[in-house]
Amino acid sequence: MNKHAAVAVVGGDARQAILAELMDRDGHAVSVGALERHSFEKNKHIRPIPDLKAGLSEHQIIILPMPVQKGENQLNAPLSNAPQLVSELLDCIAPGALVLAGAVPFAVHARAVRNHLRLIDYLARDELAIRNAVPVALAV
Repeated sequence: MNKHAAVAVVGGDARQAILAELMDRDGHAVSVGALERHSFEKNKHIRPIPDLKAGLSEHQIIILPMPVQKGENQLNAPLSNAPQLVSELLDCIAPGALVLAGAVPFAVHARAVRNHLRLIDYLARDELAIRNAVPVALAV
């Protein structure tokens, strides 16, 4: 990953917040959105995105949660103070940006293609399936 890239970690639960903290520790420029109920006080370099829709256009890499949405089109963001629509967020991301998300439904894929975004569903990646299978196999 390019350490000079502007990375936005948006939505999700404590896993997303921990990811943002780990990326900050590794020296990445990290901004967060829809994670208002998590304290990032220890990580002074992590910047909140106050206006999520306006702020996403500044980032080359956006990491969305797994699963990316709950219900119909609503961002999976239990640590957010306000609901966000996935389709509206995708419309605010600059064309050509890399968007990573998990358990992406077809409608979200289609919107990303229409908006010229490079969307990767990390849940569909072999690497994730293999790494998730190893702890389960060891536990048995």
